[in-house]
Amino acid sequence: MANMNMNTGGGHPRPQNLSLEEFLGKEEQSELQNVLGMINGGSFMCCHQQIYESTGIWIEELVPVFQKLDATLATRDVRPRVEQ
Repeated sequence: MANMNMNTGGGHPRPQNLSLEEFLGKEEQSELQNVLGMINGGSFMCCHQQIYESTGIWIEELVPVFQKLDATLATRDVRPRVEQ
């Protein structure tokens, strides 16, 4: 939880540092569903931070996963394949 507010520019009044297992077991998901409907584009970590700011939910286990996904997306070759 130490890095939770590092790049968020603030925090949530009721932060929850959950494990992935705890998050998946939560019954109250309506607030999260509303936030997910508003997110369009950006990085995985940006999405994680927006969810934290809106709901107070932070899942530390996802940080290295999202960082790797963001790095993969940033370095992929997006040039169109042109037949010669």
